[in-house]
Amino acid sequence: MNIKSFLLKIKNHRTTISRHIVQIVAFIIINYILLEVIFSINLLSLDRLVKILPIINSPRNPISSGAGIMEYIFYFIVEGIFPIFLIAVLVIILLLTNRVFCGWICPIGTIQDACAAIPVPKKRVKISTHKSLLKIKYVFVILITIIVFPLAITATTNYEFYLDYRANIGEFGDKPMGFFSLSEYIFVFFPNMIIDMIQTGSIQPLFSNMLTFITFFFYFIIIVLSVWYPRVYCRYFCPFAAIASAVSEYSFLKLTRNPVRCVGRSECGICEKVCPKQIRMLDEPFEFFTGKGECNFCLKCKESCPYDAIDMKFG
Repeated sequence: MNIKSFLLKIKNHRTTISRHIVQIVAFIIINYILLEVIFSINLLSLDRLVKILPIINSPRNPISSGAGIMEYIFYFIVEGIFPIFLIAVLVIILLLTNRVFCGWICPIGTIQDACAAIPVPKKRVKISTHKSLLKIKYVFVILITIIVFPLAITATTNYEFYLDYRANIGEFGDKPMGFFSLSEYIFVFFPNMIIDMIQTGSIQPLFSNMLTFITFFFYFIIIVLSVWYPRVYCRYFCPFAAIASAVSEYSFLKLTRNPVRCVGRSECGICEKVCPKQIRMLDEPFEFFTGKGECNFCLKCKESCPYDAIDMKFG
């Protein structure tokens, strides 16, 4: 490849390159303890900034002491406090920026994009199956809410029941999103499992109980599937994505198609072919499309459109 073709390739993919640079920088900043270890510096001042980023990141993450806003919302509910301010912040951010955080900043999104970068032929889920699977993440959010909501009510009305119920639900009371978070798996569950295996010299910790066994293989399979199915966790399982999808459909920031330039699916359809989340934007209005809230604003459709028919609009 000569310099001219190389520069042309960079020009044609400048949005994707820019996004990956932002993802890498964001990943390092969010997991800033990596920098402390590498350069022997103290970055404790970043702690407050990291903890309010609206992404999923375990508060007990050994690489970062930060946490996602969804985890803090459920944490306060478990403590019997309804976090109106945090919910308002989350909604406002989604209304103003749509799901830019998912596409450009979220560490788990970055890890999935890294898996998808492995050069193997990508697969697509059958449309009917895809639509059914999209509902799973909403089920997860409903399940979490059902588990923790009694705590929010009884913390002030029946404290004895609150303590008893919280003790009975065990780890769900301490980390309500823990079993539904790929971040928890990658940064906490998996490393601890490996350490236990090394210390015991066996794979016995993996079979300590059925929940541990299921969790280990469930998320391991998701990571493997991310190689062939980009953003499979974001699409179908991420609790934050469920909340973001419901709100971002009403976001001021959207993508739009030019009805004069766009030639449709039969003559082109490149935008749908390159979309990592299988969004059928050509079925949506020209005025704006969000994939019913599923769009991560990776802008691959805009970057790849040969007719320059896709643009962003705010309002």
